[in-house]
Amino acid sequence: MYSYDYSGGVFLDYKRNQHSVYLLTYHTVFVVKHRKKVLTQEMLDYMKNQVSHLMEGYGGSLIDLNGEADHIHILFELPPRSVLSNLICNLKTQTSRELRANFKTELSSQLWGGALWTQSYFVTTTGGANIETVHKYIQSQGEEKPKRKYTKKTHSQAH
Repeated sequence: MYSYDYSGGVFLDYKRNQHSVYLLTYHTVFVVKHRKKVLTQEMLDYMKNQVSHLMEGYGGSLIDLNGEADHIHILFELPPRSVLSNLICNLKTQTSRELRANFKTELSSQLWGGALWTQSYFVTTTGGANIETVHKYIQSQGEEKPKRKYTKKTHSQAH
């Protein structure tokens, strides 16, 4: 199980089962079809409960879920016996079905064809960044961020 410290960090303990000791954490992103800005805070809160329940069925646990109007981030842990692609397919299917059923008025005018999410998804293990960094990034979703500044390369800089 995981616990929080007072500075907002997340500490995960190694898990054990009959044949292994493990700590497998993942970060996944689902994007709303056509990048429609339809997700509300109420929908995100609703999904936290749904995703947490679905994770338990796979022997895993939800660490965090947050997002913005057009996408969500999910941070979770799974045991090694779980098939990640099956879980993600199930999460996308169930959250889409539940949101479209429970928030029909808000979503029906914006989405059509029975799909909430794009067919693709992003997933990574959190081994490349410490868990606190990923957790803070997910917590910052929905906050105002400074715009990125891009500079155009001139022809002489490109060579």
